[in-house]
Amino acid sequence: MDKKQFSELHSTSEKLMQSYFAAAEKTSGMLNNCAPTPLPFSKRFAILRQEIAEKDARHLYAAAKKLLHDAARLGYEAVQ
Repeated sequence: MDKKQFSELHSTSEKLMQSYFAAAEKTSGMLNNCAPTPLPFSKRFAILRQEIAEKDARHLYAAAKKLLHDAARLGYEAVQ
């Protein structure tokens, strides 16, 4: 990986982090609508779909962050 590729990876990682945080905030907002009685199926299903989206966003961010961590540990020229 050269300097340009590293810079692109860093930029992508930051965007993925922001996407993950936005997904987590959306999930949190949806969970804030809980009531004393069970939510209707459609709302529970929407929360489930959102939790899956949040999990996917977290995995994408974690993969990019691992590459950045490897670059910090080994130098970006050693990371492929």
